[in-house]
This record gives sequence, structure tokens and C-alpha cells, in this order.
Amino acid sequence: MTAPSEPRVDYQEIRDFLARHGGSTLSHLILLQDKEIYWSQDKHALIAFKKIGSHYFVLGDPVGPEGHLEEALREFKAYCADRGGKAVFYQVSPQYKSMYEGEGYRFFKLGEEAVLDLGSFDLSGKKGSKLRTRRSKFERSGYRFEVEHPPFSGSFLSQLEQVSASWLGGRQEKNYSVGFFTRDYVMAHPVAALYAPDGTMVAFATIGGGGEAAARTVVIDLMRHTSDSPHGTMDMLFLSIFFWAKEQGYARCSMGMAPLAGVGVTPCATSSEKMAKHMYEYGNAFYKFKGLREFKSKFHPEWVPKYLAYQGGILPLLILQLICLINFGRKLHPSMVFSLLYGTKTKPGELQG
Repeated sequence: MTAPSEPRVDYQEIRDFLARHGGSTLSHLILLQDKEIYWSQDKHALIAFKKIGSHYFVLGDPVGPEGHLEEALREFKAYCADRGGKAVFYQVSPQYKSMYEGEGYRFFKLGEEAVLDLGSFDLSGKKGSKLRTRRSKFERSGYRFEVEHPPFSGSFLSQLEQVSASWLGGRQEKNYSVGFFTRDYVMAHPVAALYAPDGTMVAFATIGGGGEAAARTVVIDLMRHTSDSPHGTMDMLFLSIFFWAKEQGYARCSMGMAPLAGVGVTPCATSSEKMAKHMYEYGNAFYKFKGLREFKSKFHPEWVPKYLAYQGGILPLLILQLICLINFGRKLHPSMVFSLLYGTKTKPGELQG
């Protein structure tokens, strides 16, 4: 007798829900279609998660009207416990910490999200001189920026695939907490593209909508450039997105999290946080942590702390499970863990975090 299958996820229902309630700067990643979905009993909140062992790893905070989130948190905790597991929330926002504390969760600082205030963003003065010069150089050279909205033509999608394949260079896509390239996922978002003077696409980024609808936060999500793109290409792409988003009336732009940034630097830091700081300083097999922070810092964003909320257990094991989830998905193998712990080289210029 076969086990009953999971109910089919209605992604149009999820899109409609996000359009009404806004979600967070991570909610667009639900449309990767790689996670399971838990709806609260009243259907006023949803939680996207992946299970490894006995842990249910939730991406971000519960999504929905604020008055319904606490009850959804309690429901999901009970849902996991009924199945012999525990909920772990990845990239919890500071404004909801008290909600998790009320349910007995502990916290580990994961890093800081770079959020740019578009209202005050410009390139005037000494602070913006380097970026201003870089932007002018690309414009004088004939580079062109455009934002395309779905549905996309087959030829446009093929161009995106070629850029993505060039950027990957045969590497495996990351999972779970960062966008990865599929036609269905790309078709769900506007795409910002940068073209060379000869009309060839050299870089692109998908644009997600996050934050409360009234706050109008835009998110730079899946970002790729060709392996032979000129120095400064991603600077030009990001700057173009910022000015476009500002013209569209968005209030803020999220550039995503810089993993382990600002972790373990206080006198009261735990031993686990100090170990994470060591990882930040010296890097590991899959992220150039300092390089990612430095790239985003040049735009002078606000840095918003992000946390792991967990119910107890062995924190290093949770961190290892998370890293494996992001880098390998469900298909884990001892050799992958060995590679993770003892290192392989990361391709220069990798920006996603």
C-alpha cells in the first residue's frame, strides 16, 4: 500500500496571498517551488520549510497579517512536534524576536541584511564619486539597461540561460535560501538586464517584491554575469536597479544577507558566535564572506541583523545541516560534508549570499 502523497501546492494561491500581504524580503523564494508549504488553520498565514532529519527549516518569518503570525508560529511548532521534529527558523527579523522568545526559541546571529534607503540614495559628493565614475564609464561606452516584465519570449529566456550558464561555469546551483535558475522561477519576476554596446546581454538580476506592500521594498534576487564581463559590471547593474526602483516609487532595496557579518564581535559573544567570526574572517569552501560584505558596503546600506531561531539541540549540527541544505539540497553525501569542512576554491566574483 503506497503512502498518501503530499497535497499539491497551488502557487497561484500563494502569489495572490503575497500580493495582498507583501511577505518579507525572502517570500519570493517560495516561488522556487522547492519547499513544502504549511498553511495556518485559518489560512491567514503560511510557512515555507524544508525538512532534514528531525528538523523543519523554515525560510524567514511566517507570512501573513501581523495579528495572525503568533498563532501560526504556535500551530507550526505543534505540527513539527506531532511528527517527532522541531522547527528551526532561518533569517528571523529583529521585529519578531519577542514572538519567538514567547515560544521558548533561542537565537544565533546569522549575519546582516543590506537594505538601501532609495529615497536618500544618490551618487553626489565625495562618497559617491567612485560609483559615479564607474556608471559614467559604462554609459559612455554604450552599455544599456532595461527591465523586462513577464511573460518572456523564448529568445529572451535563452539569453538569460546563456548568461547563467557562463556565470556558473559548471558549478552546482545553491538551494533553499537563494534563487536558482529555472525558467518557471525567472518567469515569475521582472528581470533587470545589462547589455553590451553590441547588444549582447552581459548581466541580469531577477527582482523580487518583499516587505509590507505599503512600504514597497524591492529585492535584488538571482544575479548573474558572463564570465568575460568587464570589471565593474555588477556595480553598474546594481546602480541601474537602484535608480530604476527609485523612479518606480519603491522606498527600499534589499541586497540580501551578508552571512556572518557582525557576528562574534561583542564582548558577550558566545563560543559559537566566536567560531562563526573565525569563519567570517578566513572564509570557507562556499562563500567569500568578507568579499560579499565589502561588495554590498560600497553602496552604504543599512545593516539589519538576521537570526536563527531554534528550540535547543546542538547548534553546530544545525548550522552544518543548513549549509548542506543550501549547497546540496536533500542529496547529501559524506564526501560533500568533507569538502565543506576542508575546503574547495570559490570562483572569484561570486556575489550571492
